Formats: sequence, C-alpha cells, structure tokens
Amino acid sequence: MHHKLSRILAASVLGSALLSGATTASADATGAMVSNPCAGCHGIEGASQGQAPVIAGLSQMYLASTMKAYRDGQRYATIMDRIAKGYTDAQIDAMSGHFANIGWPTNNQTVDADQAAKGQKLHTSSGCAGCHGATGVSMMPNAPRLAGQYAGFLEQQMHDYKDAAKAIPPGAMVMRSMLAAMSDEDIAALAAFYASQK
Repeated sequence: MHHKLSRILAASVLGSALLSGATTASADATGAMVSNPCAGCHGIEGASQGQAPVIAGLSQMYLASTMKAYRDGQRYATIMDRIAKGYTDAQIDAMSGHFANIGWPTNNQTVDADQAAKGQKLHTSSGCAGCHGATGVSMMPNAPRLAGQYAGFLEQQMHDYKDAAKAIPPGAMVMRSMLAAMSDEDIAALAAFYASQK
C-alpha cells in the first residue's frame, strides 16, 4: 500500500511538472507567434535596422504598458495606435514577454562626438539619469533603455513628448516638463548621446 501511494504521488508530481513545462512552452510559442508581424518594421526578433525602434531586450512592463497606451489612445502614434487595437491584453503581455527575453542587439551608429558630449552633459544636468541610468541603460522596468536606440527615433519621440497637443501616458508628464525647457539642438544632442552608447 505504501509503495502504491508513493508511485501515485510520484506520478502526480511528474504530471504537474510536465504540465507546467507544457504551459510555459505554450506561452512562449504564443508570444513568438503573436510577435511575428512586428518584424515588418522592428526587424527580426525586434532587432530593428532602421528608424523603427529596437524593441528586443526592453522590459516586459515597459513594452506592455506602451502597447496598451497606444491601443487605448493614451500615447500619440502615427501607426502603432491602429496596430495595437488588434491585440488583447493577453496577446500584448505574451508579445512583450517574448521580446523582453531577447538580448539587446548591437548596432553601430555614427554620431557627432561633440554633439554626443553635449548630450551627455544634458543627460546628467537635466535629471534624465534618475530614471534612465547613467548611460541610458535603465534599471527601472517602467523606463525604457535609451542607450543604443536609433537617434532619429529618439529625437522624434522627445519632440512628441514635448508637444502638449500630443497624448502621453500620465506617468510621463515629468518628461514633458523637462523637455519643455530644451531647444531642438538640446534634444538632438541628447539623442546623439544615447545613440552613441552600447
């Protein structure tokens, strides 16, 4: 009787482990499948090679909240708001988890060294490092990595955040107030600094 009970318990534990593994694998597969269309703009596995942002390696929290903000009209976009409307919360969470588990890709951008140096000073003096880290690699899950992101994308996003007529998430209002004091040249310098980092 004791041996029979032991075998039943062992089988139960094994079954639970297999089911757990199958569920995890299923979630991974779902995230990968839902993410496939993103490659058209963001590159294979989120490693963009152009003006669309790199999304590989960004935190799941940031990616999910950004997609939901686009979908719900809380963040200005030219295309992503329409695309995001086609996804449920569960699909967005799965997609975000998929990209978050991919390493940040290496890209080589050419930036003006003097402009990047000015941007570094602005990054420090304006308080950007408080959320985005000393070099633009944020340790906060709700703040995106900026280091190594494309300069053109970063510059455009900062202008969008600065523009009071464009919607931004409530948590980003501090960025709007910081950017309001910056000139176009300042914003370009900040973008150059972040783009120069790895």
